[in-house]
Amino acid sequence: MTHRNAAQAPQVRRAHLAAGAVRAPLTAPGEAPVSGSATRPLTERILDALPGRRLAWMLVWALVPWLNLVAVLGAEAFGWTPVTDRSWEVVNRVATSFAILLSLWGAARISDGLGRLRPALVGVVEEDLPDVERLFRGMDSIATPVILTVTVGLLLPLDEALAGEPVGAVIQGLTWLVIGVPMSTAVWVYATLQLGLHRLGRGQLTLTEYRGDRTLGLQAIGSLAFTGFWTLLGAFTPLALASSADLPSVLVTVVVLLAGIVLFFLSLRGLHRQMVTLKRRELDRARRLYEEAYRPVGQSPTLDVLQQQVGLLNAAESLEKRAERIQAWPFDEGTFARTVTIASSVVATILARLLLAPTGL
Repeated sequence: MTHRNAAQAPQVRRAHLAAGAVRAPLTAPGEAPVSGSATRPLTERILDALPGRRLAWMLVWALVPWLNLVAVLGAEAFGWTPVTDRSWEVVNRVATSFAILLSLWGAARISDGLGRLRPALVGVVEEDLPDVERLFRGMDSIATPVILTVTVGLLLPLDEALAGEPVGAVIQGLTWLVIGVPMSTAVWVYATLQLGLHRLGRGQLTLTEYRGDRTLGLQAIGSLAFTGFWTLLGAFTPLALASSADLPSVLVTVVVLLAGIVLFFLSLRGLHRQMVTLKRRELDRARRLYEEAYRPVGQSPTLDVLQQQVGLLNAAESLEKRAERIQAWPFDEGTFARTVTIASSVVATILARLLLAPTGL
């Protein structure tokens, strides 16, 4: 879809509507909805350009770490690099291959999810059309994942280079330039997703009135946020645990994990604040109705007067129960609690692994 500038684009702004009112569409008349093609990440473009089946190329990409192991063992056999303990190498290659596959899958899943997110936003927020379109800008960047790949590719071989092992440093650097593309792309996609959710919560958005949906229509947003979160944790946690003997790799992986966990919670704070505000507003409405129902009873505390207010008291109780059901996050409380527990466990496990690595445990 061709993006129009602010002077040309129709400002589709919806007034604050009561429950049940008709909402104006977020797209202009005759305009097709966003398909998500404009936000396809680098790895998706690469796989689209390659001939044959996508899955086959994904598996080829995942086999590169094993080619690296063959190159490392060959260098040792020829005496180009010193012979060292390689007991963790197989575990490391399994973790790396898994991280590549999960990174490719996660980037594609998030990109497709963004294409379906805009229709979900139509019924729950009020926003200008151009702002909604630009919430997740930058996900299709080519330069950023490439820069991340090259930067990390220069950092990872530092230990070999400082130890006087140029062949080992070259092998590791060149390998990362290949396997780093999917992982760097996944990190960038995750970052732009969370930044977009931060803009969504920070912007001029107004949630709908509560109509029985505990997430206030934000379930699709919460689901997409969790897709990114689990992709990051699933790809990089095994990698951090399996790379404990390689200090630069561990440091890079731990930084990515910790930054990703912090970014996940920070990005949803705006939506959390708005959901809490609407919940309080609904509870205040019930409280005012209770006050109105009990006012005549306070003036004339008789059974007849109380019976006359039964209908109003029932309505107030019903409103209160509805308001209490509204969630504070765009996902249920149990999921949020499990996320906090898992994130804390991941951080503790990684720190323990780093502390025990020098002892050889």
